[in-house]
Amino acid sequence: MKIARLIGGAGTGKTTELLRIMEAALGSLGGDPLKLGFASFTRAARAEAVTRASKAWGVDESLLSVRGWFRTVHSTVYRCLGVSAGQLLTEKQADLEWLSQALGVRLGTQVDDDSGRQQFIGDPTVASALNCWSLCRSSLTPLAEVVRRARSVDDNVPDYAAIVRVAERYETAKRLDTRTDFTDMLLRFSGINVSPTEGVFDGIPEGDLPEVSAWLFDEQQDASALLDAACKRLVSAPTVRWCYVVGDPFQAIYGFAGSTAECFLAWDADKVRTMPKSYRCPAPILALGEKCLRRMSRGYFDRGIAPADHEGSVQEVDDIDEVINKVDPHDDWLLIARTNFQANRLFAAMCARDKPVRWTSTSDGPHARAVGLQCLYALEKGEPVTGIQWSRALELLPQKDKEKQTVIARGTKTLWKKPETAASWDLIFPSELEEVGATEMLQKAIASGEWISLVDRGGEWRRQADKWGAALAAEPKVRVGTIHSVKGAEADNVALLTTTSRLVALGDEDVVQHDEECRIAYVAVTRAKKNLWIINEGKAGTPRMEVL
Repeated sequence: MKIARLIGGAGTGKTTELLRIMEAALGSLGGDPLKLGFASFTRAARAEAVTRASKAWGVDESLLSVRGWFRTVHSTVYRCLGVSAGQLLTEKQADLEWLSQALGVRLGTQVDDDSGRQQFIGDPTVASALNCWSLCRSSLTPLAEVVRRARSVDDNVPDYAAIVRVAERYETAKRLDTRTDFTDMLLRFSGINVSPTEGVFDGIPEGDLPEVSAWLFDEQQDASALLDAACKRLVSAPTVRWCYVVGDPFQAIYGFAGSTAECFLAWDADKVRTMPKSYRCPAPILALGEKCLRRMSRGYFDRGIAPADHEGSVQEVDDIDEVINKVDPHDDWLLIARTNFQANRLFAAMCARDKPVRWTSTSDGPHARAVGLQCLYALEKGEPVTGIQWSRALELLPQKDKEKQTVIARGTKTLWKKPETAASWDLIFPSELEEVGATEMLQKAIASGEWISLVDRGGEWRRQADKWGAALAAEPKVRVGTIHSVKGAEADNVALLTTTSRLVALGDEDVVQHDEECRIAYVAVTRAKKNLWIINEGKAGTPRMEVL
C-alpha cells in the first residue's frame, strides 16, 4: 500500500485538489465509486465531498453516502461494527435520562461556543469527571495526566480519585445495560482498551473492513490518537492499494478534544506534497499568519507557501467602535473573537448601530425568524406574501398581546403547522389576512407597523430593514463568531478582537496550550482575503491573544 500526505495551508485550494484526486482515482479504480472511501470528522465536510464527487462522476449522492463509504469516521466504524441503534448512547433525551439515572445526577450535553466541543453539563463533579474521562479515551492519554492538566487551569475540576469513581461507575453501567458510546465504538474497532486505573493497553480489533481500494482522509490534523488509530485500521485491509492523508498541521486547534497534528505527521508517507500557493491570503496577511506560528515552542517549519497575487492590508486599532464604524453591511465581513463573550460584544456593537449581522453558526439563507419578519414587513408595505412566509410569521406572533387582546384566531397556529395549508396559498394579499387567521387587531397592527411590538426584537429588525433593505436584514452578509466557529470560512474583510479570558491566558502558560494558541491566531488572521483589522483594546491588564 502506498501512502501520500498532502499539506494544504490556508486558502491553498485543498478542497479543489481533493476533488481532482477523486476524479483521477475513479479511472484507476475501474470506474466504481464504491471502491473509494472518503472519511472526514464532520458531517459538513462529508456532505461537501459527496455533493462535489457525485456531480463530477455523474452518480446519485446516495450511492456514495448510503451504499458507499463517503462518511464520517464514526459513521464508517458504526457500519463496520454493526452496532444496533438501541445500544448506542447519543445526545437524545432518552439516552441522557438513562445516563442521569445510571449516575444518580441530572446530566445533559451542550456545545461550547468558544471551542465547538460537545461536553457534559449538569452536576459539576460528575459532568467534569465525564469530560476528563472522554478526553482520556480519545487522546489515549493516562487519566492522571488529563486530570493534572485540567486542574492546572480550572480549580473546579475534581481530584483524580473522584474522577476515577465516576468513570468506573459509567463504564459499569454501560456494561450491565449493554450500552455503548461513540468512543467505545472507535476503541473496539481499533483494538484498544482504556481503563481509568490501568491506562491504555491492546485488545483485539472488532468489525469487518470495507472492501475499498483507496482511502482519502480529510482534515487529518484534527484527528485524535484514537481517531487516527481507527483510520489506520481501515487502510490495513488487504484490498487497499493507496491512501491520501490530507490536512494542515498548523490548523490543528482542537487539542481540548484530544486532537493533535502529530498523528497526521506521523503517517509513514511514501510521498509528501505541499500546496504551493494561497489563493486567499495576500502577502501581508500570510506573513502575519506565519509570524503567529513562529512563536510556537516546537514543531514549526516553513511550508514555503506563496501568497495570493492580489493586494491586502493589516491594520491595528484599539477600539471595537473604530472597526464597526467601517463596516458596510453590503460588504463581506467576518468579525471574530477568541471567546464567545467577546464575540457577543462584537454582535452587540453591530446591533447598536442597526447594522444587519448574523452568527457564523447560522446556515446560509434566511432562517425561519427572518422569513417571518420579512413577511410582516412586506404586508405592512401592501405587498403579497407566500403561504410559507405567512406560516413563519405565525410562528413569531403570540396568541394574545400584553393587553390580552386576541392576535390570531383560535386554531390558526395548529392549522398552519400542516405543510399542506401553506402549500394551498400561492399568494396572500393584505386584504386576505382575515381568511388566514389574522384578527382585526392584528390586521390594524400590520397596516400601521405596530406589529413590531408583538415580535421579540421586532423594532430592532425593522430599523435595519428600513435602513438597509429587508433582504439584507433577513440575510446579513456580516458574520460574527468565535475563531473555532469560522475555521474553513473566509471573507474579504476580517476584524479580529484579541481580548480573551483569564482562563485562556492561564492555559497559555502550558507549552502545549501555548502552541495551540499560536495556531488559533494563525487560523484567525488567515480568514482574511483582502483586509484584516486587529483590535487590540488599550485596556491595561486585559488578557489578549498575541498576534502583531
